[in-house]
Order: sequence, then structure tokens, then C-alpha cells
Amino acid sequence: MLLKWFSAGARASAMAGALLLALHASADPLSRDGMRLAGHDPLVDPVLRRFTGKVIGLGAAGKAGHIYTLRVEPIGPRMVPPARNELRGWRLTVLKGARFGSVFWVHGNTANEITVRGKDGWLDGMIAGDLFVAEQLDPNAPSATSRRDEDGLQRAV
Repeated sequence: MLLKWFSAGARASAMAGALLLALHASADPLSRDGMRLAGHDPLVDPVLRRFTGKVIGLGAAGKAGHIYTLRVEPIGPRMVPPARNELRGWRLTVLKGARFGSVFWVHGNTANEITVRGKDGWLDGMIAGDLFVAEQLDPNAPSATSRRDEDGLQRAV
């Protein structure tokens, strides 16, 4: 009887340890096969409209020699090419590639191209295979990394 009790306790401890190890491994922000795990701003609604895609080419350089247009294809479940200018005003965040973490605002799009606003910077350095997500966010909303002071003014943290 005592042996059964010890055996049950040992099995429960082993299961709890395995679960904690799995949870710890999934929370690890280190690189896995060239991709980094990333989260969202704490204020992002999980039902927010998103478009995930992969860069398949770059548009022609502008007058200053910089690139502002990506040729893209949708990736992920239930992703379809967007309608013309459906993504206008959405935030585009680079998830994989040399520009990892860079944020741009979409100026316009077609089913297979996305053009970003020039004042946000350029897309130089991006290559075919880079991944991104475009999210329907309000560009005037306060940043998740900012706080209001006593006067109600936004302050970066």
C-alpha cells in the first residue's frame, strides 16, 4: 500500500516536472531555426485583423535609391491575398530577416504588393523569404511602451 502511494507521488512529480519543462521551453525567447519567438503589445486585441506574409521579391527603387514596395504572398491558415488598399493604414512588422522588429505603416497595396509610407523609412535590406505581419491598428493609439504622466501627456518608458 505504501509502495503504491510512493509510486503515485513519483509519477505525479514526474508529470509536473515535464509540464514545467515544456512551459519553460516554449517561453524561451531564443532563436529557433533562424526565427525568434515574439509576442504582441499588451494592448493588442487577439481578434485584431491580421495579414501574415512572406516576401517573394522587392519593388523597384525610388528616386533616392530606396525600396518602399514588397512583393508578397500570404502564409498561414486562412490567409488570402488582400483586396486593393485593404491594408492601407495597417502596421507592418518584420518578423524574420535583417530588418527584424522594424515597423512600417502601409501606404497602399495590391493583391501581391505592399507599399509602405516613405516617412517611416525604407525596406532596404529585406530579401525574399523574410516574414512579416500586418495588423489593423490605429497609428494614433498610445504605444504599449508609454505611460501618461500626471498632466495626461504621453511619455516613452
